[in-house]
Amino acid sequence: MKDLPPLFPPADHEYEEAADELCQPLSFVTREMISDVFDSQLRGRQDITACFTGHRQLPPEDAEALSDRLDELLECLARHGYRDFISGAALGFDLLAAERVIALKRSVPDVRLLLAIPCQNQTARWRPADTDRYEHIVYHADSIAVLSPRYYEGCMQVRNRFMVDRSSLCICYMTAFQGGTASTVHYAQTQKLPVVNVADEEFTRIFIRNMDQA
Repeated sequence: MKDLPPLFPPADHEYEEAADELCQPLSFVTREMISDVFDSQLRGRQDITACFTGHRQLPPEDAEALSDRLDELLECLARHGYRDFISGAALGFDLLAAERVIALKRSVPDVRLLLAIPCQNQTARWRPADTDRYEHIVYHADSIAVLSPRYYEGCMQVRNRFMVDRSSLCICYMTAFQGGTASTVHYAQTQKLPVVNVADEEFTRIFIRNMDQA
């Protein structure tokens, strides 16, 4: 990602777990929070950037509904100025979210898919079908940042903070309040980012309605 700031060093403390609820008002994003797209491009684009975080395992029976919900949310964000979407390209929600951004680009051509890859060998132990999805996403990405040439303990947390620190909104799929997704959501909250949990259908619907009515 040529227009992103230099990498920050890994934190040397333990990552805290997220609280057991998001504790956010439903009207936390207004149009006044999002500047003109051209102006945002000049200033680094952070205020028109959203990042994704979510579980690696998604319920198969919810796949179609979750995909549709993501499409509605991304279309809403595009209407209100968001143009850059950062995915860690991990298994599960990350791959799904990246695929939905690629689909959005058909109707909003200036949307960009940015990938933050924690290590060069991320897919080393993946199944062939998952690797094929990953390669398709990499091919269609607009920019890719590979944060390390190899895996090391903590590289996923560094990737997560890399994404949050370059975003103004966090889109998550979170059904458990422990683990990497919860830790990323907690960090996003400490950085004052609004968080939209698309695992909650009603919350997502209210968020979209409030954005459109702002």
